[in-house]
Amino acid sequence: MRKTPRLVLVDNYKDREKGQKALRNLARCTGQPLEMVEHGTRNLAEKIRDLKPTLVVLSGSEYLLSRPGTKEAFREEIDLVRKAQFPILGICFGHQLIGAAFGVGMSDLGHTVRRFEPVNILDHHPLFNGLPSTITVAESHRQALDNVPEGFLRLAESATSRVEVICHQSLPIYGLQFHPERADEDHPDGQTLLRNIVELSQTA
Repeated sequence: MRKTPRLVLVDNYKDREKGQKALRNLARCTGQPLEMVEHGTRNLAEKIRDLKPTLVVLSGSEYLLSRPGTKEAFREEIDLVRKAQFPILGICFGHQLIGAAFGVGMSDLGHTVRRFEPVNILDHHPLFNGLPSTITVAESHRQALDNVPEGFLRLAESATSRVEVICHQSLPIYGLQFHPERADEDHPDGQTLLRNIVELSQTA
């Protein structure tokens, strides 16, 4: 049975304007309104459950999971992923939180990648319906997962991240190292991907 989309964004940015920009971009790309809950909100999981989401999006962030104290600061979100009571999409830092929830570490690139880059699709999953075998998407990261979490499939790779896209084998949990919400007229692949994920989440 197809559910009416109800999207919730967890804003992980230090700079709240970046969170608002992510919210606007996600609404534009998905064609759906989103509720937003800020990281650090008291009883985060309970607040999200009360919103009855069909998809929870974990945003990017300036934080680095390799830094002391970061995992502890995001413990509630990590637990949210482990318990997975609703479909979850992790974007960039959110993708890395999914990896952390399942015991995967980070590798540091030594510099920040900030540009549109080709990403090679390795396994044609419904996430990629309507997309070519190589997509072009916005990257903005310094760290990447150093392995594929147990129970997940590796669906795509790039020159800067071996683990660009993951999905759980039995649960509706998806992770993207790149920023699909930053799609534009010249690089529309991220928008197609987001709309595919929203559609998949409606039947999860």
